[in-house]
Amino acid sequence: MALSEERIKEIQERIKDLSPEEQQKKLQEILNELPPEELHELTKQQCPFCGIAEKKIDSKIVYEDGIVMGILDINPANKGHTIIFPKKHHQFLFQLSDTEVQHLFKIINKVSLAMINGLNADGNNIFVANGQIAGQNSPHIIIHLIPRYKDDGIDFKWNFKKIGDDEMSNLAKKIKENISTHKEVKLTKKTLTEYWEEERKA
Repeated sequence: MALSEERIKEIQERIKDLSPEEQQKKLQEILNELPPEELHELTKQQCPFCGIAEKKIDSKIVYEDGIVMGILDINPANKGHTIIFPKKHHQFLFQLSDTEVQHLFKIINKVSLAMINGLNADGNNIFVANGQIAGQNSPHIIIHLIPRYKDDGIDFKWNFKKIGDDEMSNLAKKIKENISTHKEVKLTKKTLTEYWEEERKA
């Protein structure tokens, strides 16, 4: 369901004469009133990666087909840092169909090899942030492909957590029990609203 220009103008009209603090409060109320489909469409309309896919925002394209796009990151961890993403708007990797995921990672694999050969990289990291708490800064699934070189100063290390054998068994069980065949995943209003709330705080 597309969010019509009239609907957007109606939202803008409802907040235009308010102070910034009142606008923020009113906008949250409006977002809470929107059906999940309209909230998803509004998020999509504000998404920079959808703008790039539609060629409304300039980018340095390294790969493009009908499904996937690869561009240079404007804030790279290393020179040649590439972002690969599906053109269709999805916030989380698990929202993609198995076929879309297969195609996405097929292209990641090709770009990974091209990066090693073309940039003389010693290796690369493939990094996915699935959700804001995991470092996702945009409501569009993106995969970072970062060329790596000896002593480049990038550190993906973390402090190890000690977990007992019983708890490890319980964690494995919980994950196994929730693995199922791929189903369409719909975002809840709460998930999208939380995203917008965090964006406004940032």
